[in-house]
Amino acid sequence: MAKSIVTCCSVGVYEHALKRGNQYIVNNESDDKYRITGNHGRLVWIAKAYFIEGNITLPYLKEWKVEDNPAELDFIEVDLMFSDGSKRWCLITTPSKLADYFEKQMYRLGFNIRHLLILKEINYEAIEKTLRYLEAQDELTDASRALE
Repeated sequence: MAKSIVTCCSVGVYEHALKRGNQYIVNNESDDKYRITGNHGRLVWIAKAYFIEGNITLPYLKEWKVEDNPAELDFIEVDLMFSDGSKRWCLITTPSKLADYFEKQMYRLGFNIRHLLILKEINYEAIEKTLRYLEAQDELTDASRALE
């Protein structure tokens, strides 16, 4: 039997064994799991939901930038640039900035912004870690909007 290749699309709780975008050789499989050699060098059974069949190149986040001053705004825009040339954007804020916004906008009872990320603090490291985590979980596309 020829061994197949799968590409990781989400690491889930397997950060120690998987990296999004990496390809893995399937050593065995069951109805819902693949047995692969993880990045840690051990054979592991992992649900098929974490993979795409085949040797697929997934776009990855190349860079991001913030042009807004976090001290001046409640919501800061972040532009995202991907390896395939696509561009997306999202908004970030903190819990206290969100509370301040509601205080200023008392007429609003609530709102839905699917591309709003709420961070403990707004600084380079916090933004970078949050974006990389969302990317590893294959959630960055859902957490952002396409730039047109």
